[in-house]
Amino acid sequence: MIKFFRKIRQNLLSEGKTGKYLKYAIGEIILVVVGILIALQINNWNENSKNKRLETNYLIRISKDLENDVLEFDKAIRLAKERNDRVIFLQDVIENPKLLRDSTDYFVQSIIAAGYTYLPTISNHSFEELKSSGRLSLIQDETLRILIAKYYDFTFSHTQWKYLRESIQIRYNELSRGILNREQMNWVLTNYYNPDSLSHISEIELDVDGIYERFKTKKGFHSFLPEVFADKYNDMKYIETAKIEAENLKKELNKKTKDNIR
Repeated sequence: MIKFFRKIRQNLLSEGKTGKYLKYAIGEIILVVVGILIALQINNWNENSKNKRLETNYLIRISKDLENDVLEFDKAIRLAKERNDRVIFLQDVIENPKLLRDSTDYFVQSIIAAGYTYLPTISNHSFEELKSSGRLSLIQDETLRILIAKYYDFTFSHTQWKYLRESIQIRYNELSRGILNREQMNWVLTNYYNPDSLSHISEIELDVDGIYERFKTKKGFHSFLPEVFADKYNDMKYIETAKIEAENLKKELNKKTKDNIR
């Protein structure tokens, strides 16, 4: 093809048709420019198509991560409520020992379980990969990009205070030390984590009356219970908010994914 155009130019020059040659040369230049523009357009289309597929893939992955987050939030809310119910029971039984009659197992288990802390695990792998690879711009919708960043900033800010929750649990364990002996603690752990398993210790051997007598003497433990309750209550409120944020963000991601696939 190049030889063909070159031959035409040479013929026009040899015949002295300079005007026609100039017109032809201009036409050839225009043709080359148009070809380049078309090639660039096709390249841009291919690149945009590739980026859109990558964007969709990340949106789907982040949506799946959010789905896991919601499950974690549900678990954390359930456990925080259960443990705060145990804190309330321990506070009530201080004033009303009769509550032990029908709740001996619950009382003994609560001495340990009420202080437990469960922090939900946030699935941020896809977002971190997107951010560390410098591909955040793949998410072309700026509003959506900001919503995603805000969600992970919000959840990360809560984990920054993890040491405070751990310190409360450590303090709780210190103040409750001595209420249960080793055998009683093993009984609690066995029955708490395996509620369907048979108890290997009788109520008489468990010595609930002795446990309660030691429990009554732990005044520092009693005064610490409201702080334990407040910590779990605040956690529960944060987690409820985080769950709503995750569900709303997931809806937006799913909507954008459907638009991309169309």
